[in-house]
Order: sequence, then structure tokens, then C-alpha cells
Amino acid sequence: MRIAIATDQDFVASCFGCCPACMIVDLEGGEICRTVVIPNAGWSHKYWADLLERNSVACLITGQIGTNALAVIRWRGVKVISGVKGPIDDVVKKYVSGAIRSADDVTAEGTPGRPAQDCRFSKTA
Repeated sequence: MRIAIATDQDFVASCFGCCPACMIVDLEGGEICRTVVIPNAGWSHKYWADLLERNSVACLITGQIGTNALAVIRWRGVKVISGVKGPIDDVVKKYVSGAIRSADDVTAEGTPGRPAQDCRFSKTA
């Protein structure tokens, strides 16, 4: 399985629309077998949606995500889990264990996709 995580250094980025990078994670048997970090090349929803689709990403994990980005990414068949905070390693472990579930219509905090409030490059620890 392949997932993507909007990243800011070693943490889930607080805002998908202005994340510095996206990490693509390959999982086999519940373990990370490969990661690739892709720098953000312009904060375009279409760019990220194309990239996720081309790389057969099943799920995107992020902090906040705006409704337009959410719609474009879901339209490509990628599940989105938003409202997530913390170190990437911890988030991947929680995802693998089922503590973070794929929910296309509900964010991790139980609120439908909402516009990002703050697009600063701050860690969400």
C-alpha cells in the first residue's frame, strides 16, 4: 500500500495547501519499506492531485485541507484523512494499527473538510 503525508520536516504539516513537502510512504506487512520526499513545487491542488494519482497513492494524511483541494484529490480516487498532528513516524504507526482510519467524508477530528485557517510553515507537534 502507498500513502502520502503532507510534511513539514519530521511532522505532519499543519496545512496541506502550503506544506513544504509531501512524503510518499510504501507499506508492506504494516512496515515502512520505502519513503520518498517530494518538495512542494508551487502549492497547486492539481499538481498534488496529479502526483498522487500517478504514484497510485491510496490515502493522503494531512493537517488542515481546504474544500477545493479536498474535492480535487478525492475526485482522483485518493482518500483523505485531515486534522492529523504529530511526528510522521508516530502517525504512520497509528495509521498501520488502524488508529487513524480512512474516511472520505469525515476528517480525523470529525468535521467535514474545512478551509485551512493558517498557512504558516509551523510544526504541528
